[in-house]
Amino acid sequence: MNGTTHPPAPARTASIAEPDAETLYRAALTFLLDGADAFMVALLKGSPSAEELWNLLAETAPGHSDDGARNALGELDRTFATGIARWGRSVTPQAMNAFHTSLARWHARMGEMPSARVTTLGEWFTAEGTQWIIAPHHRCWPEQVMDLSIRSDWAPPLCLWGKGDPRALVSCPKPIGVVGSRDISDYGRYVAHTVAEQAAAAGHTVVSGGAMGVDAAAHWGALRAAENPPLNHAGRTVAVFAGGLHHMGPLRNKQLFERIEANHGALISELCPGTIPEARRFLLRNRIIAALSSTLVVAQARLRSGALNTAGWAAELEREVYAAPGDINSPVNAGCNAIISQNKAMLLCAATSIEDICHEPHQPAWPSTDPTQPESHASPAAPPKTMPSHPQVAHLSSQAHLNGDADAASESEQSEPISHSTSTVPSDSAERPASKSSPIPDPRDVASKRDRRQEAATARPTTTDAVPLQSTDSAPEVSQAEPAIALTAAQQLMMTLIADCRAQHLHPTPDALLGALRRERNDGDHSIAKVMKTLGELELLGVVDLDGGVATPAGDAPS
Repeated sequence: MNGTTHPPAPARTASIAEPDAETLYRAALTFLLDGADAFMVALLKGSPSAEELWNLLAETAPGHSDDGARNALGELDRTFATGIARWGRSVTPQAMNAFHTSLARWHARMGEMPSARVTTLGEWFTAEGTQWIIAPHHRCWPEQVMDLSIRSDWAPPLCLWGKGDPRALVSCPKPIGVVGSRDISDYGRYVAHTVAEQAAAAGHTVVSGGAMGVDAAAHWGALRAAENPPLNHAGRTVAVFAGGLHHMGPLRNKQLFERIEANHGALISELCPGTIPEARRFLLRNRIIAALSSTLVVAQARLRSGALNTAGWAAELEREVYAAPGDINSPVNAGCNAIISQNKAMLLCAATSIEDICHEPHQPAWPSTDPTQPESHASPAAPPKTMPSHPQVAHLSSQAHLNGDADAASESEQSEPISHSTSTVPSDSAERPASKSSPIPDPRDVASKRDRRQEAATARPTTTDAVPLQSTDSAPEVSQAEPAIALTAAQQLMMTLIADCRAQHLHPTPDALLGALRRERNDGDHSIAKVMKTLGELELLGVVDLDGGVATPAGDAPS
């Protein structure tokens, strides 16, 4: 059994162009599998096409004449050997025996197909036209997933099912992946949301797994940038699922998935629509997240988090891996702290400044039409091709984005890494760019912050409740910040709380500031979302710098 169910297909809600024959045969071959299968990939490497391979498999199925089946089996063995050779390997007796064992399973699955005529199954494979399918010859195929074949025991997908816009898969040459645990703190949620929002604002695609916790925060962050009118050039977000798209979950994220589709992102899976997302499939799904990503950020993870498995895949694929450090007394940070200390990940120094971990900002490459749509169903026009010279991002102003998965701890987490990928990120720092890991500030960063403060001084907001920034005994640092800036009462209070934390030798993190705010003002509805909103406003004004989740008056070094 491969854990596939066949619920009634949903009613057609969109007209999707039917896949071509090669794609349909690849979908049929995927139906035979129980997940990623190197044997099938080897056969495809040795065969002229997926259609010819399917026909050869059908000829070797039980029920054919002995002579015909014997000849077909010999041809199939030669095809397998050819594919293995093209993969740079040699066929061993053990490998051939394992191949024949897999062949028997595939034949059994063939009998479960609704029809032996694959070309008539377009509607069935696309769930009545509600899901598209693409294969490696499609112009929206993400070529980086083929890096999975650099190892003989790793198999790239034969095809991809999707909902949303397939152009999201090729709109960015170097997407950024953001992963982590389901059970996270406000700090982890902040890191994931902010990194993703910053990346999308720069035109990069954000990849994650659609789960609760870090995944959801990352997707919401990318959507925040995409839905911000001044940033409608923003990159899209892609969610990769461990089962078929009939089983997208969790249900709590239904609104998130709908928003991803509506904003021309993509929801994808390498498995047939009815495949159940069993536990082992999450670990295999992680390899696709890693392959799609050029840079992978582990925002927050426990010691046995499945996100560390994703980091392992990424390292083997020679992607750059970063991890956000956290409180050493908190179990939710133990995984990130461990891979940093073991040189399996580079240190993520800040969530609000990602220039050093991403390639240059760019306009997403966006074809004018959606290739999965018939010409009569052309998709909306591409996003504008102009980019603001200084895109600025508002920070976490939506309470729903921050707290929508507060009880995610109840969800089970796939935590046991796959054995061959536990040796994760390469520790050879000699080949890494110095700016990626050096603790010495890059002068360009200092200049950019100074430029933001100068820009803010010429275009500062005026509000009826604005209060001039004044010097206080408890906040000497504030008196040194640009005194002409008019701050609201909430912003001035936040500056005072930052100064109080520093005076007590505490790091002014969002969590610490929220605690101080509740102690100072216990008569209001205080939340981490409001704290982050105020900090974001102060940063855009150039009054506060947010580095590594710690707020400091602009120009001061963290204490």
